[in-house]
Amino acid sequence: MAFSARYADFNFCFGKGVNTPTAFAPTAARMKQAAEQTGRDVGSYVLFMVIADETDDAARAKWEHYKAGADEEALSWLTEQSQKDTRSGTDTNVRQMADPTSAVNINMGTLVGSYASVARMLDEVASVPGAEGVLLTFDDFLSGIENFGERIQPLMQCRAISLR
Repeated sequence: MAFSARYADFNFCFGKGVNTPTAFAPTAARMKQAAEQTGRDVGSYVLFMVIADETDDAARAKWEHYKAGADEEALSWLTEQSQKDTRSGTDTNVRQMADPTSAVNINMGTLVGSYASVARMLDEVASVPGAEGVLLTFDDFLSGIENFGERIQPLMQCRAISLR
């Protein structure tokens, strides 16, 4: 973070967990604190995967299907590789990526729910001090990006002014 605080305009970080949209807040706070020490304003852009559908149950079924089809050998290899890093701390990206909780998508923050639920969670992301934006990936990129633009973003309170 010291490098980002000194030289970058933004810091990129992972969201954390499943349907825990503000769990990255300590990372954003650490970035803000590091930037304040340099006299700069450096915000965080947070990576999330979006798995959305008409209902929470339908979206959750997709997520469970993806987890059930995970390549266990590849996930084992990822865990093994992450354990070879003996110098970095417990809060590094590689440790988070290998956590078995949802290693199927390298444990990036995952928002699973109906279009309305995902919109609400993204509003929560926007409420975190230091969060300047999001990076989104979708389980099915083409339909995901269309659904985001047509069915999620219009429901987001934090985007209401921008969409008028």
